[in-house]
Amino acid sequence: MHNLKRFFRNYIRPMWARLAVVMVLAAMSSSYFFILGYISKVTVDHVLQLKPNVEDAGAVEEGSAGPQDRKSTSKVDASSRSNPQAPRRDPTSVAPNVLDGGWGAPQKSKSEKLEWLWVIFFAYLAVRLVFSAMNWFYLYNVSFLGQRIVFRVRLDLHQKVQKLQMTFFDRQQTGKIMSRILDDVGLLQNEVMSMCVESVRHIVRILIGIAVLLFLNLKLGMMAILALPLYAVSYRFFKRVIHETTLDMRENYSEAYGVLEERIRGIRVVLSFGKEKGEIRTFFSKVAETLRLSVRRSILNTGLGVVCSVISAVASALVLYYGALAVGSREMTIGDLVYFNMCLGQMFMPLIALTNMNTIFQEMIVVISRVFEIMDETVLIQDHKDAVKLDSVRGRVVFNHVWFRYNDRADDVLKDLTFEVRPGTSVAVVGPSGAGKSTLLSLLLRLYEPTQGQVLIDDYDIRDVKISSLRQHISMVPQEPILFSGTIAENIVYGRGESHPNDIVRAAKAAELHDFVMSLPEKYESHVGERGANLSGGQKQRLAFSMALLSDPAILILDDTTSALDARTEARIQETLDQVMEGRTTFVITHRIATAMRADRILVLDNGRMVGWGTHGELVQREGMYRQLYEQQVSPEAARLQAAVPGS
Repeated sequence: MHNLKRFFRNYIRPMWARLAVVMVLAAMSSSYFFILGYISKVTVDHVLQLKPNVEDAGAVEEGSAGPQDRKSTSKVDASSRSNPQAPRRDPTSVAPNVLDGGWGAPQKSKSEKLEWLWVIFFAYLAVRLVFSAMNWFYLYNVSFLGQRIVFRVRLDLHQKVQKLQMTFFDRQQTGKIMSRILDDVGLLQNEVMSMCVESVRHIVRILIGIAVLLFLNLKLGMMAILALPLYAVSYRFFKRVIHETTLDMRENYSEAYGVLEERIRGIRVVLSFGKEKGEIRTFFSKVAETLRLSVRRSILNTGLGVVCSVISAVASALVLYYGALAVGSREMTIGDLVYFNMCLGQMFMPLIALTNMNTIFQEMIVVISRVFEIMDETVLIQDHKDAVKLDSVRGRVVFNHVWFRYNDRADDVLKDLTFEVRPGTSVAVVGPSGAGKSTLLSLLLRLYEPTQGQVLIDDYDIRDVKISSLRQHISMVPQEPILFSGTIAENIVYGRGESHPNDIVRAAKAAELHDFVMSLPEKYESHVGERGANLSGGQKQRLAFSMALLSDPAILILDDTTSALDARTEARIQETLDQVMEGRTTFVITHRIATAMRADRILVLDNGRMVGWGTHGELVQREGMYRQLYEQQVSPEAARLQAAVPGS
């Protein structure tokens, strides 16, 4: 309930003025059926002027009279007819009508009935027109509020996700995050409005119904009201189990969403291993479990509705029975009974609707809780109050006794790293897989926060620098290029929103991409598929180079970027990179000694520790991991690169 209060405070209260208008409209529209019911009552009493049979009324007055009672009653009536002085019943009288001010009204002529009929016709038409206009305005505002709430929640969720550190994404499926932002929040649009507005409409209808019933007949009204506590008991009985089922269903649906997103993204792997049938079974089991939980929730909700319907049916039957007796005893008119019965239905119907809303209410609580799970996620990496903005960066980088682990239960990934990189220096980071090479440079981008120690840029602890300012001066080309749907030009300028076309072409030429782009029919406006599906590995890599080079970073990070390129292209682009790296600090993560040899300094990592630091000449003279890698790779690698260079 705490999250529900927060949701109302954060997203509904700011729109209180429009919501208040909608509430008033909902309350006013609640009287619609009661007004139509009153028109029906007037029609019966003033136009049709239906009356109970005199003899039948006498019999009903006596209750369940036996044959002897009926004979005695007939004798009394006969004696009344024989005795002119005895009081006689008026067979033309109608049942009591409060508005007529007495027990009956005289029989109307045809012209009078026709006049009443015209009045009723125009009254009915006016009511329908007024409430139709009111309903249109009401539905428009309800839709607006629902869309507005969903817009704000999705926007806040997306903004929160953009601020979260990489450790959050490391432990969450992408599909689960998408499910919460898109699917879960989408459910709130109708559910919130149902709870906030429709509940008000139902409650007002119940209150109006109670007032009208008590006004028409106090005894029958009290009898109807006695059924209300039974609804509350039924709701309490079903509430907990429906909530638990709804929670399980949403969680299972989120898991199915995550599995689907992963398998579609990795469809090449699925097909290459021939795992189609296995994936069908996996997804079938997830969807089948969701179906089972949905059916169970429907059964529980239907059961609640059936119990409430039975309560309503029994109460309505009793009221009709005693209402008929009241008509026979002239405590009510037939029009009153018709109106009473209609009002009774209008009181019980919203009660059933409110109990059926239990499912919506439970689902809304579950969805809101799932939304606030992300909202409440602690942002570990954020700007301090006094964070400075770096307008320019020379490129000096220092790691000072840096330790890092992903969480408190995990082992240290980086252990006591200490080194300094001077501005304009290129550093190759080498080591076996899992040594911590990519994690090291993720700390430089402040995607993670060191567990201990400091990372400095130009003598500034990066924790004291505004994140946007820091990343503005650092560009990273990942091992697996991340491209976005759009044109080639839109991808190139992703890191730098406003760029001159000449700058785009210059970056593409530097990355050896321009010739390929010009061979396409639409040139730089050619469409790039999702994750670059219509590009080769080398083309995607060169496009990623263009993205990084356009931003002209002071610090450039290359994460094994030439691994997807053929030997000839790698040799050409390496020459380009030598020019690009000139004058800027560059970190190159690589497994290739031939690439590491080009760097000014080489950092060797093994199991998170620095086991080598120096130039190629210095490291190759020492015993250790770098020398082993050199002996394994240098001869075949050098021969391959030499053969790939044109004119060699």
